[in-house]
Amino acid sequence: IMDLHHYITSYVIDTEIIVFGPAYSGRETVYSNASLLIQNVTQKDTGSYTIQIIKRGDITKGVTGHLTLYRE
Repeated sequence: IMDLHHYITSYVIDTEIIVFGPAYSGRETVYSNASLLIQNVTQKDTGSYTIQIIKRGDITKGVTGHLTLYRE
C-alpha cells in the first residue's frame, strides 16, 4: 500500500479474514470480488480509497479507486 491515509481494508481470500486500515470508518464493506460498498455517503467522502485482496500463493493485489460525489 503506497498511501496509508487512503487504505481502508485488506481481504484475505483463502481465510476470509478482513484487516481494517486507518481509513476504515465502519461504513465500508469489502467483498471477495474486490468490490467496495460505502454506506451513508456524503460529499465529505469524495476522495481516493484503497483496498487489498490477498490470495495464498499469489501476489497481493492493491486496488485504488476515486469516488466523486456531486450535489443535485
